[in-house]
Order: sequence, then structure tokens, then C-alpha cells
Amino acid sequence: MISDVDCKRSAMSSPNDDLQRDPELKRKAWVAAFLVSALFWGGLLLLVWKFWG
Repeated sequence: MISDVDCKRSAMSSPNDDLQRDPELKRKAWVAAFLVSALFWGGLLLLVWKFWG
């Protein structure tokens, strides 16, 4: 069961939480998200081209 302290800690996070994140990890996450999105749309484009091309 979650205690009151844990609820308050998660609800009232400090603004310095962003500074503790690794910028390299954040960059890799954005690159991965972009690549997955590009693969999805590229695959969809190829399907459309195959069926209607």
C-alpha cells in the first residue's frame, strides 16, 4: 500500500527532476522514437504503393 509520504512525493515533484535525467539517454530515446515512426510510415507508404500503384 502506498503511504501518504509516497503520494506527496510523487504529486509534488521538484522542478530539478529534469536536471537529473541523462541528456544522452534522452537523445537516444528521441532518435529511437523518430526511427520507429519513420519505419511505420515508410511501411505504410510501401503498402499503399503496392496496392494502388
